[in-house]
Amino acid sequence: MTKRELADRILAMLDTREWEELESGSTRVPVNPYNREVLLRLRETADELTGDTDGERAGEIEEKVRRLLDGMWPEEPDAHKYVVAACLILTLLEEKPMHPPASVKYHTEVREGKAVYYCPARVPDGPVCALCLARPWDELEERRREAVSTTEETYGPLSAAVQKEILEAGFGESGVIPVPELRFREEVRKCCEENRCGAYGTSWACPPAVGTLEECRSRTEGYAYLQLFSRAFLLEDSMDFDGMKNAMADFKQTVSRLGKRLREVLPDARILSNESCGRCASCTYPDAPCRFPEELYHSLEGYGFNVSELAGQAGIRYMNGPSTVTFLGAVLYGSPGEEKEGT
Repeated sequence: MTKRELADRILAMLDTREWEELESGSTRVPVNPYNREVLLRLRETADELTGDTDGERAGEIEEKVRRLLDGMWPEEPDAHKYVVAACLILTLLEEKPMHPPASVKYHTEVREGKAVYYCPARVPDGPVCALCLARPWDELEERRREAVSTTEETYGPLSAAVQKEILEAGFGESGVIPVPELRFREEVRKCCEENRCGAYGTSWACPPAVGTLEECRSRTEGYAYLQLFSRAFLLEDSMDFDGMKNAMADFKQTVSRLGKRLREVLPDARILSNESCGRCASCTYPDAPCRFPEELYHSLEGYGFNVSELAGQAGIRYMNGPSTVTFLGAVLYGSPGEEKEGT
């Protein structure tokens, strides 16, 4: 079954009057606001759907959701089709979990251009959870434990502790690079000076405010390790500039969350982020000190790092497939000379 065929089947579940009621928000039966949003979105995007979906699974979802609602909500049988339709749209057309993200704090990762969701509220063998494409939280926890264990074996307990904080803050991947292996690129700083991103001389997080390349090198060499981390985001397409902007804001918020976690357990660590800061609508540089010095994270590029090169050294992905954007940051930690040789 094609996605467009399933979309047409879903659209036919409601008659003209019911669609008009849905659009006006005056349905005769209760309709969850999230389900209403999902249904109306389908009307706008149905013509754009491409590719195939699982017709057998569509039938299974429809049958089981109806049966579940017959038992849970017998007093409103006419409302069941709105829920069934929304579940089909989310699971098979949009490839998202059935429950709204506002009510369930999913951890979302992007792999090969597709989102993977982990649900902390998933009930093992629950009748609805079994139909949802969100994966159990235990699977994510196990993967994190394995990653932290491998890092501890290779680089020691301090690196493992930093990685644990990185992953639990919400980042998808991380990898360790001993500081002596880092390369500080004059050509990257030259790009900053040419103001290719528009942030040169406008932010405390970027050159020249971060110091010369030699000053950045000296500052970095006061640590044993750099642990690179990343988070990928899905976009509508390669021209989705609003999506990129929102993804950048989300990434920066996650960096701030990591900063708060690390200040409690490793106050001497230093976080580097990507590109400029963006916390304030207008930076105080160079006229006054930073308003939020505890959350001022210098840019990786400003330190002369080629970010794609760092990703290769750390063994993490620099890109995550078509219609995605990936942002990277890093944590500097440990005392110089304490590097444990990697295997």
